[in-house]
Parts: sequence; structure tokens; C-alpha cells
Amino acid sequence: MPTVSSILAPIQRTQRAIVPLINHRSPFFIIPRQLSTMASQINNRRLRIGMVQYDPKITQVEANMKRVRAFLKDVEPGSLDLLCLSEMALTGYVFPTPNDVLPYLEDPKTGVTSQFCAEIAKEFGCFVIGGYPEKLREDEEHPGNAVGANSAVIYNPNGERVGDYRKTNMYEADLPWVKPGTGFAHFPNLSPALQDLTLGICMDVNPMPDVMSLPAPCELASFALSKRSRVLVLLCAWLANEEDLQLRWCLSNIEFWIQRTLPLWSKDSPDLVSMSEYPAPDDHDETILVVCNRTGTERGTKFAGSSIVVRCSRSQGKYEIIGILETEFEGFRSWTIE
Repeated sequence: MPTVSSILAPIQRTQRAIVPLINHRSPFFIIPRQLSTMASQINNRRLRIGMVQYDPKITQVEANMKRVRAFLKDVEPGSLDLLCLSEMALTGYVFPTPNDVLPYLEDPKTGVTSQFCAEIAKEFGCFVIGGYPEKLREDEEHPGNAVGANSAVIYNPNGERVGDYRKTNMYEADLPWVKPGTGFAHFPNLSPALQDLTLGICMDVNPMPDVMSLPAPCELASFALSKRSRVLVLLCAWLANEEDLQLRWCLSNIEFWIQRTLPLWSKDSPDLVSMSEYPAPDDHDETILVVCNRTGTERGTKFAGSSIVVRCSRSQGKYEIIGILETEFEGFRSWTIE
């Protein structure tokens, strides 16, 4: 696998998109002299993806909504197919106790985040996905100290709710108050551009937190592949690694995210782990990976930013980084995939 220094060297020489070329265990990075021919070979539908990466201030929901609105002020209606906000996008992420998060739990459909996503989906004529802390129903089981779920909601261009998802694989910051979900979410036939979409939240990409390198189960990617999803969205509040703090990008996190989506860009790597419950179809080749992370520091926890959009091709054994944001970047960015 690549070292941080081997990834960093070409990035320092350019601000253009990075094109990684994969040779089983050994990805390496080159500066593109011209665009890959992959687009013309395997993608015949334009897909316009936008995301907001920023530093939401803990518990300051109204102020955070105003900031997101400000980031989106120059976005033209009809210019996007999908807009992503991060994990717990309006409330902040670090709530040490159930009592800390209780005032900010939201009801599905009627909560602040749901209403906000519905409004901007209708305004911009696109699908919108955002993360929020969900209030548990009174009639459902409340295991241990759980008072809520770490959830995400998706709305269509008419401002109509498509569905919700609860985070399945917990991080340590979730444990004091979060009830785990029961499995990953798949949303079929959303639009001609999006087609099918798989949705996960942060540690869903890492079912074995103590295993940081391949081979390891790549459950979320395997699930997305089994569903023939064109798009895999991962909403994150992913922490920065100390080794990357002096860099413009958290390269070790980018490397990790791409490693854990190995089934999407390789058919024959020796690091692939069989996932019998998620069989890989032979007729699905391209998946677009969207990792929407937050930045900033919250209650002593520093987040990594470095959000990415990646085109993955199984038949070519490659991934191509279409877009990448710097660690400290705050604002809106979009990319068009032809």
C-alpha cells in the first residue's frame, strides 16, 4: 500500500485532481497529462455532485443552517443531481452523555434537519442527503442508555422524503447515546443520473475498528456492489490523524477510505475478502464513491475534512479521484462526471 510520502509528493506539485493507478496491493499516484479515457468507455450519463464541507458549531443549529445557506447562495437551481451534507450536519457530533444530546434529537420527517433538507432539495431541484441525531420512538426498544440514533435522511427534488438510514457500525463517540441501525440502506431507481444509491455513515465503512489495513471485510462496498449501486455515499465526522496535521489533506484517511472500497475497483486483488452475503454481480462495473466529511475542532476533537469524489471501475482495476477538498476547507464544491 502507498506511504504518506509517496502520496504527498505529487499532490504538492499540483492542485489538479489526482489520478491513482492501481496495481493490486500497490496504488501509486501520478499527475494527469490528460483526462482518463475511462469516462468515455464506461459512463454515459452525466452526474452532478455537490457537497458542503464545513465546521458546524456544536449545538448552534440555527447558526449552522445560516452558514450552509451562505455556502449555497451562488448555486443555480437545476445545476445539481445530488447535494450532500455531513454526518450530524447541523447539530455537531460530539455529545458525551445522553443528557447532552437530548435537546437536539430530531423526529424523522418533522425535525430541523429533515425540514432543511426538504427545503433546499426543492429549491435547487436535486436530491439532498444530510445527517442528524434521530429521536427514538417511544414504542421501540431503548437498549442501555440509548436515546437516539445517528441517522441520515434523503429528499428528492420535489422536497419529498425518500427515506432514512441509521448508522450501523458505531464509533466510540456514538456509544454513550446511540442505538445502532440494523443494516445498510439502498435506494433504487432515484433518477436517470443517480440510478441506485447506497448510503452509509462514517464507521459503516470499517466493521473492524482494530484492523486498519487490508485484507479486511469491506462490507459497505460489497453491499453497494451487490445492489448494483451507481453511487455510494458516506457521510462522515471522521477524525484527523496526527501524522497528517501539517498537510493540506489527510492523506492517510483518503487512503483508508479507498482501501475499504476495494470491491468497487478490483475483481482479483489478493486482499479481497469473500462476502458471501453480498455476492458481486458480473454486470456492474462503475460506482461513484462520495465521502462527505466535516472539518474543524469540537470539544477537543479535530476532524479531517478531505472530502472526496472517486470514480471506481472494476473491469479496469482502477479508481480515479475526481474531486478532493483540503482539510481546512469550508464551503460548497461540485463536480460533473460525464
